[in-house]
Amino acid sequence: MALHRLGRVMLALALVGATTLPLAAQEQAAASTIPSSTADHSRFEELEGPFKNAGEVNEACMGCHNTGPEQLHGTVHFTWTAPQADAAADAQALGMLHVANGFLLSTPSNVDACTSCHISGTRLEDPAMLDASSDPVAPVDCLSCHEPTGQWTVANFHENGAACTMCHDERLKGDTPEIKDLALSAQSVGPSTRASCGACHFDADGGPGVKHGDLNADLIEPAHSLDVHMAAAPDGAGFTCATCHTTRDHATAGSRYTGGPGDSPDRPAMTGAAASCQSCHSDAPHVAAESGVWIDRHTDTVACETCHIPSIARGETKTRVLWDWSSVGETDRRRQPYVDKEKDGTVTYASEKGHFAWASDFRPTLIWSDGQLATRRPGDPLPVPAAEEEELEDAVREGEPDAIGAAFAEAPWIAAYGGEPRGESSRIAPVKVMNSVVPIDEETRALVSAKFAGRGRDALWNDFRWEDAVEAGMEAASAEFSGDVTFARVRQMIPVNHMVAPAEQALECTACHASNGLLEDLPGGFVPGRDRFEPAVKVGLLILAGTLAAVLFHLILRLGFGMFYKGNRHG
Repeated sequence: MALHRLGRVMLALALVGATTLPLAAQEQAAASTIPSSTADHSRFEELEGPFKNAGEVNEACMGCHNTGPEQLHGTVHFTWTAPQADAAADAQALGMLHVANGFLLSTPSNVDACTSCHISGTRLEDPAMLDASSDPVAPVDCLSCHEPTGQWTVANFHENGAACTMCHDERLKGDTPEIKDLALSAQSVGPSTRASCGACHFDADGGPGVKHGDLNADLIEPAHSLDVHMAAAPDGAGFTCATCHTTRDHATAGSRYTGGPGDSPDRPAMTGAAASCQSCHSDAPHVAAESGVWIDRHTDTVACETCHIPSIARGETKTRVLWDWSSVGETDRRRQPYVDKEKDGTVTYASEKGHFAWASDFRPTLIWSDGQLATRRPGDPLPVPAAEEEELEDAVREGEPDAIGAAFAEAPWIAAYGGEPRGESSRIAPVKVMNSVVPIDEETRALVSAKFAGRGRDALWNDFRWEDAVEAGMEAASAEFSGDVTFARVRQMIPVNHMVAPAEQALECTACHASNGLLEDLPGGFVPGRDRFEPAVKVGLLILAGTLAAVLFHLILRLGFGMFYKGNRHG
């Protein structure tokens, strides 16, 4: 039964082909599929310019869209604070402005650099400006989301003067992107596109593919084999991000903090906290398939993504699986920062960021998930390790999967999904596991925030002085710091929802229903093919042994009596 279940999750898509409008794009702009719109902004006189700066473009936009800023100021894209449904009065805030992570550690201590990619379109030095009730509140930048090629946002990063290493593992040479014609950008605006959304989300936390294993620039124009939803029609559905991440009053639905794979199918896709495959495909999507009834019996325990995203980072872009901050600060013979690269140009060490390991086309980790993400923040203490944590071995830093798994097997989670095995709201779901060695307070073992960039000596990337950088970072995070830094291994879970493969590439039944299958180490319930019911096995073996003994005894008797009577008849 279960064998047929896992193999049958075939997504019957109700495809909505997105049409493409003529687009006045910047030179060398990235190709992008543009959804249809009822307005052609190239015809509006107000957008003909000339414009001296982006602020004047936004003023022109507000001539018609005068409630836009008011709507945006309360959204997660503006506040960097995730909404919590039914949150207790004393619940801690969620979102990238608040939680710690194993990538760039935390936001408050680097808000002036991090906000280079904020939808205000300008760098902010005070995180209080992200609160809609602050005075003044940060402005909004329409082009950040509505310039369809994404090139505006990329150029704006550089013009705002963020430290190169916030986004790049090495300091690249050459001209930085720039927008040469503001009027042309203003006249090209329209609905958001994969490229405009991806300008921020594809390179989250430090570069292409760093954070997400299923979300990178390969999805701007993906092949059908990479993502059936985002591939162009007729092979694919031609979805943009907004097809599932629906938006009302500029509030875009979707959060990795709340909502889960067990959400009921009567909820329209992405109107709540997370996408629901069932909202389009129902709880019984395989009724037309052979053995579909048996396969559909999996939907109460297995998330659709588990079978239909068999591997991640399977395009041209790798994803980071290890970040070792403890090795920051090494220099070359000239005592200058340096980088090490693989043959394909992938950076494996950078003086400013430490050692990295990358992976491509690999299976995500399967967990029981109810969609509720438990997080930690700067100042939260970590448990004391069972054994002393030594420097990572070369095999770990080189990205050997088994070596990484063994080195981080006991590492605490700083972001992990809850979910009881066989729980009513829990499903077996895929995640990318990120392994990191991060700075902590040596005395309290608390997670810390660090200041990376700036002009003072307290910026890590100036003098590689961890104590000064952490002192500045913890002050920004309003947390205590003893003054001494050490390092600890941590893990975190990143959800996997994109790169849905064609049905013929879905997991086979034996991928899970085998003694050494994907569910080998996953707790919870009896899994045919993986588990054996020992008492029944013992009884069965006894019955089998008795039967074989009886057959053998009967054979011996037959042979014996046959020889006896044969001898008497011919004597």
